[in-house]
Amino acid sequence: MRTAFIVGVLLGLAGILAAAKYVPWVNPPRLPSHTSVVANGGRAETFVIRLPADRLSAQGGAAVGLRGDAFPPGAVLPEPLDGAPLLVEQFKVRDREGNVIGVAARHWSQPGGQASSAWLLVIPSRGALLLEADGEPAGAIDAALAAAGRASGSAWSGSTTVDVTRGDSGRIVGGSGEFNGIEGRYRETWTVTGVGDSGELKGTIELSTVSFVTG
Repeated sequence: MRTAFIVGVLLGLAGILAAAKYVPWVNPPRLPSHTSVVANGGRAETFVIRLPADRLSAQGGAAVGLRGDAFPPGAVLPEPLDGAPLLVEQFKVRDREGNVIGVAARHWSQPGGQASSAWLLVIPSRGALLLEADGEPAGAIDAALAAAGRASGSAWSGSTTVDVTRGDSGRIVGGSGEFNGIEGRYRETWTVTGVGDSGELKGTIELSTVSFVTG
């Protein structure tokens, strides 16, 4: 059921992207890509999310910790999934200059004790990019905040950085449009600088990608 739910969301977003290609209701402006060439011929690009400003929604079970709190309050998982180790988040996405260039959906699950996450970034002027990673434990951000001195349920300010992709586990697995036919690696880094009175996270998420054309 959990797998079907996640696949359904991803397929739904892919369908919207395909429809937009063949029924061009809008023609979004093409913002410049802030990329650089790495030594081995790949292309490096970083996508940025600012918290809490770019957080659109979140739904998750209690097992995933602070990030699983429903946002907005009425956004909850379907009842059969409510107690599952599952987290669904949506964000606005920026380039490194701070321009909003698209949206992203992030899905985390832990079926059978094996954690995995997937990102789908949709950038209307460029295409879609799919990322996957294994190994992020439940409550990774909560654990980092506790180690930095935050007491559970309280506001906090400071700084802690978490590499939730755990080294080289992040993979670029495909895309469409400009991202068609590429593969590579990415690193997902959360830099948390505070927790508000109602539990909202403050800081940034950075998705640092290095991609190669395979086709």
